Amino acid sequence: MCGRYTLYSHEDDLATLFEVETYPLTPRYNIAPTSTVPVIRQRSDGSRVMEEMRWGLLPHWVKDPKDFRSNLFNARAESAADKPSFRDPMRSQRCLVPASGFYEWRTEGGAKQPYYVYRTDGQPLAFAGLWAVNRNGKAPIVSCTILTTDANVEMRELHDRMPVVLEKGEWGRWLDVEEKDPTRLEDLLDPADAGVLTMHPVDRSVGSPRFDSPACVQRLA
Repeated sequence: MCGRYTLYSHEDDLATLFEVETYPLTPRYNIAPTSTVPVIRQRSDGSRVMEEMRWGLLPHWVKDPKDFRSNLFNARAESAADKPSFRDPMRSQRCLVPASGFYEWRTEGGAKQPYYVYRTDGQPLAFAGLWAVNRNGKAPIVSCTILTTDANVEMRELHDRMPVVLEKGEWGRWLDVEEKDPTRLEDLLDPADAGVLTMHPVDRSVGSPRFDSPACVQRLA
């Protein structure tokens, strides 16, 4: 799963990497569900745009957003195309969620120990995501979710699930608004290859989203 992540890469570097216009960003070290997060999607003309969305998908068919209690911040990649909440976005509203890294917890000595997970090469991550627009409230709500898959060899030490990490050469296929058949994209939803990710333990304070500073990602002594 992916319930906390970071994004502190420089905004100009992200713009160059993802081929979008520079978007003003504040470094964030402990992003939690229901936060507003930057997301990359493809316009109908094929260009890409980075814009803010609420993390936690609110399906378009929800009649009263105030009464929708489910926090759909993750979606299982294996079944998303068949689930009512994710079926339509899987066909036409796929996105990338940029991240510098993410957190996962493991029980050690009777307590939950957080680990920070990030790319071995130091580059930003691109999570496979879905987005939706709900227009049934006072104002439209644009929201997103992060797809998860089976853990790869490194992540199995921490959890049996992990976010879907897309490589740069896969971004175009995932974002392609002309591709309406999710079965043609299933090969993109596998676990990350061995060696792509590395990790280290961090302070348990990251359990609180109020703790948001560079100290969040520092390796424990």
